[in-house]
Parts: sequence; C-alpha cells; structure tokens
Amino acid sequence: MLINDMTIEQLLELNEIICERIDYLRAKQDQNVLAQMHIGNQVSFKTDEGRIFGVVIKKNRKTVVVLSEDKRRWKLPPGMLTIVKDI
Repeated sequence: MLINDMTIEQLLELNEIICERIDYLRAKQDQNVLAQMHIGNQVSFKTDEGRIFGVVIKKNRKTVVVLSEDKRRWKLPPGMLTIVKDI
C-alpha cells in the first residue's frame, strides 16, 4: 500500500507505531550511554549556546546531572552527552 493511498485513520495509526519505535530506540540508546557513564566523567553536549563541557556529578535512571565549566547544573538525557576522551 502506498502512503498516498492511505486514509487519515491509517496514517494516524502508522504515525503512532513510528513514534513508539522512535521512543524505544532512544530509550535503548540512553541506557547504553548511561551504562558507560560514571560520576566524574568529563562530557560535552550541544545547546543553542554552542558546545558545553562539564563533569558528570549525578546519574539518575533516565537523566544525568552535569556541572558545566561555568558552574551551571544541567539535567540531561544520556543520549545528548558525549564522553570527552583525553588524547
């Protein structure tokens, strides 16, 4: 069946299935990142202000609290964070 042939009801049902799958994949990704992250890790993340660097100060079940270089606290989903590796 082509998407152009679908009714509104069919499109809404398809949309719900796609959104559930996206939520599942994001949760799985967050769990994987969270398993690799430890308190004290240096991390970075992207905001409208640009790239922010900080240190993990707390891990929750679904979020991570980061203390940025400018002493602000950020509560973020793990999938937004990148562990900074020293070279």
